[in-house]
Amino acid sequence: MDTGEPRPDEATDPAEFIELLRRLKNRSRLTYRQLEQRAAAAGDVLARSTAADVLGRSTLPRPEVLAAFVRACGAADQVQVWLRARDRLAAGPFAAIPPTPDHPPAGDATPAPVAARPDATRPRRFTRPAPLALAVIGALLAALGAGAWLLRPDDERREATERAPAALAGGPSTTPDGSASPTTAPSGGRSQIRPARTPQLCLTEGHDRTGQYRSQVAVQLPCAEATPPDTYLEPVADGLYFIKWHHPVHGPGCLTVRDGNPGRSMLEPWQDCRADRWSQLFRFEPAGSAPTAYRIRPARTDLCVGLRNDDTEVSAEAVAEPCTGGTDQVFLVEALPGG
Repeated sequence: MDTGEPRPDEATDPAEFIELLRRLKNRSRLTYRQLEQRAAAAGDVLARSTAADVLGRSTLPRPEVLAAFVRACGAADQVQVWLRARDRLAAGPFAAIPPTPDHPPAGDATPAPVAARPDATRPRRFTRPAPLALAVIGALLAALGAGAWLLRPDDERREATERAPAALAGGPSTTPDGSASPTTAPSGGRSQIRPARTPQLCLTEGHDRTGQYRSQVAVQLPCAEATPPDTYLEPVADGLYFIKWHHPVHGPGCLTVRDGNPGRSMLEPWQDCRADRWSQLFRFEPAGSAPTAYRIRPARTDLCVGLRNDDTEVSAEAVAEPCTGGTDQVFLVEALPGG
């Protein structure tokens, strides 16, 4: 184990920064429980789950969490050094996205999604950059707390668009009708979605804890850490909604049920929202346990949105899974001011 003094000012990207934080913890020889206790003794708030999440993600921690973590590790005199290094990485610019031809290559039956750019005069798509450029772009995206929301016309995207997501349920699809619509629907607009079992947590962007799928997906995090993005429910038709995230950097994105590996059945934001794409449509069925309690049902499936492995832990991923009637598939859906 490397026990040398970590030098955050030498980090060139968020991944290196997080690795240096791991070295700082290893050097302290403290457990997550001990870090929580030391933080409390210093007047800081640093839950064990938060400390573990700092080292388990590829994004920069919030400044107050970073300061508490560094102090708990016994490096109070280095807090400002760490904060300056974090701010330097978080301020990194984005690489420009080059335009592509007006017409897609022959055989590409699906039009490329359109990137939300104020100067766009024609559809653009992300290209696959060279390895070095990819590493730089990925690091800079992570520095702002999230990688780019999906906007690539790959084979999996085309297949998911062309196939009804009933394939996830392993059975035939059925067209939703009025009877499938909730009798008491959410009001729409800016909203908060909280697991009923853990109402201190909210559905927001995070990452697959296994590391097998690296794009953003919906997870449960403490509500104080759940924005950005802001969550909006946008009615479409027949009691169906988009669950749309609005991010200050990446713009709007509709949660979409993945129909391919890795990350099958998880919910990820796509910038290309379409009312005829069933994997982006959800209905809300009253669960009866509270006026705002619902089961969230992906359209044209027999599935419900739940938490992977019925998990109650921070960062547990939301997934589309067979409906069980379990409490992990009940969510509190409430309108927020400014909706």
